[in-house]
Amino acid sequence: MFTQWMESTTKYENARELSYTDFPTKWVWHSQSKTWKRRKSGKCIGHIFYVHPSSGERFYHRILLHIVKGAQSFEDIRTVNGVTYETYKATCYALGLLDKDEEWHEAIVQAAQWSTGSQLRQLVVTFLLFCEVSDPLKLWENNWDLLSEDIMYRQQKLLNFPKLRLTEA
Repeated sequence: MFTQWMESTTKYENARELSYTDFPTKWVWHSQSKTWKRRKSGKCIGHIFYVHPSSGERFYHRILLHIVKGAQSFEDIRTVNGVTYETYKATCYALGLLDKDEEWHEAIVQAAQWSTGSQLRQLVVTFLLFCEVSDPLKLWENNWDLLSEDIMYRQQKLLNFPKLRLTEA
């Protein structure tokens, strides 16, 4: 169905006005001939299967199928303003569809005012498991100092060595 959608957008100009999810509102899938044909009457709502955010590129591809209209190839789906991106995720960034994780950074900074280091790390794990953190490495790089603030104290107690000093590295 998906590749035939792209073929239809190649053949029919009016098919280029629709995203993949909107396509069934104007076109009907004929499973025996494995082709899309122009809908004569009525209307249908398109359905796309759920993809969990942890599915990586599949997730970002799915996001784009709601936005991109008239794609005639996989490259078209990854193209924004004449620039073809390497990944669907990069394409989503270029379109401004993904947050810059500012809400997660801000939540860590606010929680650091009253939370222990252990609680902050649990908070980040929650973000990574249940929220849509778009760049986990950047989240770590921007907040590692807050997340590891209690490490020296914990190591001093664990080793019973109050004069222990750890470098940032």
